Amino acid sequence: MIRGTVMIIGGRDLIVSLPGAEELGSRISNLLRCEHVTPYTKVFPDGESYLRLKGDFEGKEVTLLSTMYPEQNRRLIELVFASKTLVARGASKVRGVVTYLAYARQDKEFLPGEVVSARIVIDMLKYAGIGELYVVDVHKPEILNGFGGPSRNILMVETFASFLRSRGVDNPLIVAPDLGASHRAEALAKEIGGECVIIRKFRDRVTGEIRHELPEGFHIDGRTAVVIDDIISTGGTMASIVSFLKRSGARRVYALASHGVFVGKAVERLISGGADEVAVLDTLSRRVEGVTYLDISHELSKHLNSC
Repeated sequence: MIRGTVMIIGGRDLIVSLPGAEELGSRISNLLRCEHVTPYTKVFPDGESYLRLKGDFEGKEVTLLSTMYPEQNRRLIELVFASKTLVARGASKVRGVVTYLAYARQDKEFLPGEVVSARIVIDMLKYAGIGELYVVDVHKPEILNGFGGPSRNILMVETFASFLRSRGVDNPLIVAPDLGASHRAEALAKEIGGECVIIRKFRDRVTGEIRHELPEGFHIDGRTAVVIDDIISTGGTMASIVSFLKRSGARRVYALASHGVFVGKAVERLISGGADEVAVLDTLSRRVEGVTYLDISHELSKHLNSC
């Protein structure tokens, strides 16, 4: 757990935690010593969502905390509803803090007519009146450029580094599954003091089989490897890399990710592939057995104080 001094948000500020983010919001409000509000919510028999925000928001700066998994569609509409309502009730600023941004992986049109969901979601949040947007490890940070206002992609490297130190990990090899994940691996390597490497992936054109390689000059015999990505979904990619690293001589392999979606038998796939431990941030409300969840409240609180 990240420790250290946490400054106090000004007396006019408060945190509103939407469904799924209540526990995290409570921890953050305790650290920042500010008011914490949770809306009354229910689902009508036809599936539509109802929210009611009680309290005086006139002239106040509100941090609106949300996570969008599970139930992505409902969580997204709740965030839009809540922000529009806060603005209508006189909030001077709504700061959106989204620990998991749904629909972020479709960031471009690969086939004609495909919906670019990441861009549309960002537009929805702008429309909702969110003035500042802070997201925990979004899949493609570039999508925040379309927000138009202050925004930040937050990498929780202090939290990951603290976890690894608690396990006695020293001078690890931090592994990025691909080039797109290199910024995350490089940041963690800098924080904990280790080497960073990007795995090379090759697909056999005949069989379709995927094989991995380490860049020339990297040796892993007897070392601890840490594979880090933004999301573990089915676990297939991560498991294949973990297995490759173990076959290459790694003594221990940790499988880390910011967001643990864990579809189907993802955790079992990782463990059978050779992962010594699977650890993710507590950015989602869902919990899966066999996974270590890392508390982000301390590091996220520090980021909110620097906004």
